[in-house]
Amino acid sequence: MVNFNLPYQKTENRTDILGFAFPMRFDGVGGVCSQNENLTSLRDGVIQLIMTSRGARVMRPDYGTDIRRSLFQPLDTTLISTLQAQITQTIATYEPRVVVQKLDLVPNEELNTLTISLVLSTKNDLLTTTTVALTV
Repeated sequence: MVNFNLPYQKTENRTDILGFAFPMRFDGVGGVCSQNENLTSLRDGVIQLIMTSRGARVMRPDYGTDIRRSLFQPLDTTLISTLQAQITQTIATYEPRVVVQKLDLVPNEELNTLTISLVLSTKNDLLTTTTVALTV
């Protein structure tokens, strides 16, 4: 069984974060899955966390968000603030290495889509950030 909750790994007196690349792909050398490091790994993990529907993982029924389910509801300010709180809480629970510095949800009622923008950093390095942009 593959452990997707990879811990910090000490390398040359640094704390590096290692993880599988998302979406899963092979690097072509011996059939080994591609890996990412540090912010790229955390960004991929957060995307996977947000895009996973709650209840999709049998052993972790609270893993994920209700983003996809909410697209069929009116995207008013109440629902947007509920989804923001849910995303923030889910990231804090399942990806404690990440600090969410900014989170914006912008609905497009004509296309019935929701654009999610996040600015993330690690708890070890608050100055280095990465941006995640998703349209659901």
